[in-house]
Amino acid sequence: MKKSDIVARVNYGTLLVDVQEHNRIIFADAGFYAITGYTLQDVEKQQLCFQDLFVKEDFPIYAKELRAILAVQDTAYLEHRLQRKDGSVTYVFCFGKQRQDENGKLIGEITLTDISHIKRLQAKFNETEMELEALIQNLPGSVSIVEIKETAMHLLHATEDYFHQFGYTREEYMETSNGGILGKLFYPQDLPILNQHIAAIARGEKTIFMQVRVIRKDQSLMWVDVRGQFLRIQNGNPLFYLATFDITKAKQRDEELRLQTERYQLIAEHTDELFYDYDVKHDIMNLPQNFLPVRQGKIPAAIPGYLERSIPKKVVHPEDYPRFLRELMSCLTEEKKTSIEVRMRMPGAEDYEWYRLVCVCSANEQGEIVRLFGRQTSVDNLRRLKKTVSEDKRIIERLSTTDPVTGLLNRVAFKEHSALYLEEADTNACYAFVYSDFNDFSYVNDNFGYDSGNTMLYEFGSIISSSPATVFGSRINSDYFLCLMKTDTRDELERLVRERDALFVQRQRKKYPASEIQVATGISFIDPRHFEVTEEMDNANLARRKAKTGKNDLCCIYYEALRTARAKEKTIAAELHGAIASHTVELFLQPKFMMDDLRIIGAEALVRWRNSDGTYRMPSEFIDILEKVGYIVELDFFMYEEVLRSLRQWQDNGMPLVPISVNFSRLHNNYPNFVDRVIGLAKKYQIDSHYIEVEVTESAFASDAEQMERNMRRLQEAGFSIDIDDFGKGYSSLSLLMGSPIDVVKVDKAFVDSIEVSEKHREYIKRMCMLIQATEKEIVFEGVENRKQADFLCACGFKKAQGWLLDKAVPVSVFEQKYVGNPLR
Repeated sequence: MKKSDIVARVNYGTLLVDVQEHNRIIFADAGFYAITGYTLQDVEKQQLCFQDLFVKEDFPIYAKELRAILAVQDTAYLEHRLQRKDGSVTYVFCFGKQRQDENGKLIGEITLTDISHIKRLQAKFNETEMELEALIQNLPGSVSIVEIKETAMHLLHATEDYFHQFGYTREEYMETSNGGILGKLFYPQDLPILNQHIAAIARGEKTIFMQVRVIRKDQSLMWVDVRGQFLRIQNGNPLFYLATFDITKAKQRDEELRLQTERYQLIAEHTDELFYDYDVKHDIMNLPQNFLPVRQGKIPAAIPGYLERSIPKKVVHPEDYPRFLRELMSCLTEEKKTSIEVRMRMPGAEDYEWYRLVCVCSANEQGEIVRLFGRQTSVDNLRRLKKTVSEDKRIIERLSTTDPVTGLLNRVAFKEHSALYLEEADTNACYAFVYSDFNDFSYVNDNFGYDSGNTMLYEFGSIISSSPATVFGSRINSDYFLCLMKTDTRDELERLVRERDALFVQRQRKKYPASEIQVATGISFIDPRHFEVTEEMDNANLARRKAKTGKNDLCCIYYEALRTARAKEKTIAAELHGAIASHTVELFLQPKFMMDDLRIIGAEALVRWRNSDGTYRMPSEFIDILEKVGYIVELDFFMYEEVLRSLRQWQDNGMPLVPISVNFSRLHNNYPNFVDRVIGLAKKYQIDSHYIEVEVTESAFASDAEQMERNMRRLQEAGFSIDIDDFGKGYSSLSLLMGSPIDVVKVDKAFVDSIEVSEKHREYIKRMCMLIQATEKEIVFEGVENRKQADFLCACGFKKAQGWLLDKAVPVSVFEQKYVGNPLR
């Protein structure tokens, strides 16, 4: 378009506005009416204002800019959108100035120029410019000019992209290709293609098109598409312009597609799936040639009159045919995908089998369904498998919710069942959780084997299940049982529990007369109007733990003081870390001595917990609690380090050292780094390991004897002495010593206390200790408190002891003052 044409199409218009009367338009010319669509009558009504010409949200912006300009000058040039009378929007350039009329009134004189055509041209230009820029930026190829000289293509010129796509700099490329001979970079198997093109150019061809592989700098292969056009003759040789495109990914996709097609073809030839194509217009069903009944000639590959002759009815089960036909007809009237499972008897088959039919429709431009593509797959085996899986699922669900030994519910299932049941509880009935476990259950496992133990568990589970008061029963773990019971009264429920436990104990005593099998039971009665299942189960367990400490009555009814005691236990556990950090948990040492001359031979590390008033909590107040929550591990290692620090200080001060035994809970057996940590701390403080005795209780071997023995043997091999504490309380005490990595046996205080009871007791102790000596273990007696006890033991040949005869446990500073460097009292 000529510039003069553009100028000719520009419209101008002038208007006057009364600035002091809301910018009311008081005059406008024909150009204004042509641009805005308003008329003379609109202006004469004196209701049309300048702001009415704006798109609503634009005027505040325009007014702000105008005020800023007029603050420094009388004229303003602004561009804005103008809203015509019919609501359409155009663009105008606005030139305005202010002046006073003959009456002194402030008038705005404004000229509008319609620039909408220019805006459209500008937008079109910007769009074209952007498209061109995008095309340039995204052009994947590179450009080069080559000379065909004799039988080779020589590179004359190329863009930087040309070299970069092969991984070279310009200099590297020229060196590698011997001065730019293209064939030097071609994959050897593709050189014949290059030679064919050179020969064709010699015959007068003016174009080049080839897809070849080239070798990149990193020796990887790259597919390129090369397209060339004759440029001119230079020095008697033709020059060609080449565009080179990287098509490696496209080639890879083509190869993947080819392989995928081959796989599908292979699947089609070797699978039971049937792929078919139905021509809706001509009512012809097309089957693949490799379909077995087609290959055998039982049915043709193309079946005309497929629906007209009701061919499907011959193969689809009569019960499934109406549903099959409905689905098929819906596909022929609406473009969609459908799937249906029906029974079919294929040609040559003896019986019906289940098949899944998947159909996809294809419509023409008029929306008419013209073809139907589908796949038919046998799902008979799958259906049988689903049936088996469903049955297995029921079995798995039963196994996952029940205990395999007793057949009772496991803990999770019991809690869920109980919660649902109690939601609809009868408020007039009596409900309770009953928590039980066996005393002396380890006797059966240790002496008669785990099968006998499992039989005992099963028998108790059977008694629970057979009780008329039992709603649900559960084996929590090991020999712990929990059940929900319902009766009319509390007395009746308690009576049934006691009778149940007594019946079980009576049966087991007949089987194992030497045992002391008993049942400890806790009962927590439930108020069905307000309860929390987890809390009530916990209450029953608290009552069980209380019952377990009883001697005569092993059945306990939950009462609130038990929870208070539990809260105290939680408080102790919560306070431990702070007590360790503030060193209110302190190391005390009780001396070990020779009973004949009271000479110090060592000490045992004991823990005391100092209260704020200066008094001490004894270990019996907190050790069991910390062992329950697992914090005992941290406490043991704290005490161990306190011992190592004391030994280090004595050694640095030139004082003689004595062996100190440190107690370690059986819970350490659960930590794989226990041994390494004990050895590592001794090395850290540079204390010889023979000054440390690792002291464990006999029960520690009962929980996991193999692991405990491995740990103790490793410590023994590292030079630590192994002490077994509280010896004589268990059933397998003497057998435990044979072959176990134990150096010192500490005989329990109960045996020492019995020395003064009778001659029979004294003879028992003497013989027991002789058996211990036969295992070549050292013996230390605990709790020796008077000279009579010491004299008897010395007369029997046993001289090492620990007890108040010499001293009680004392703080480290006191022990150091009294005994370190002064082995004789």
